[in-house]
Amino acid sequence: MAIDFLERGITYIRWSLLIISADVIILTLLLFLSLLITPLAAYIFTVVMSYFLLISTVIPYVLIVLFWLLGFRDLTHYSRRYFIGFIGSVITTVSYFMNIAYTGYLMVNELAGNILIPKPIMMEPLILTYNKYFIVFSLYLPLPLFISLLLGILGSILSMVTLYRLGSDFNVVRTKVSALITIIGILTIETPLIGGLLISVGTALLTFDLGRILNQLDKAG
Repeated sequence: MAIDFLERGITYIRWSLLIISADVIILTLLLFLSLLITPLAAYIFTVVMSYFLLISTVIPYVLIVLFWLLGFRDLTHYSRRYFIGFIGSVITTVSYFMNIAYTGYLMVNELAGNILIPKPIMMEPLILTYNKYFIVFSLYLPLPLFISLLLGILGSILSMVTLYRLGSDFNVVRTKVSALITIIGILTIETPLIGGLLISVGTALLTFDLGRILNQLDKAG
């Protein structure tokens, strides 16, 4: 039945949102703690974050991408109104595999003694502004990471627009609000403490709000 696709799709998406929320909360907390460290730690933190960002998008995001893709695929099977979400999930998957490829390239280059051509250029200083109260990331990234970032932002926004539409269809206002909070967080990711906080809150609320839609479906069934 079509309703089965809807329920399964929402369940997959909720699992993905749960992992996203936990991952972003951890990263945001690490960034916040870094502000309490002396400015001397900024350089070390830049180097660590360069690799942590790659690792954090490779390990937990394999599950995020899988659940995200399956979830929006099932929503599309339920109704073509949600097809834009599936497109977003495909774009997000492409972004993920670009991260995988670049991470592999960095590892191979390291094992080969930094002899690969072209050499992987990490970036200009990752942090533009860093003080006791605020931190701003530079978007001057290696081309593969920059393209991956843009694709990830685009795919995520398309997916959030679909969840907003889902909340509207089932008259769950909080789902729409949570989706908007997450979109704002995605667009402010260059200031990761603000963007990360908004994404953490938005995705956590979406996890619960989508549960309300599932409850509606159970009662209707």
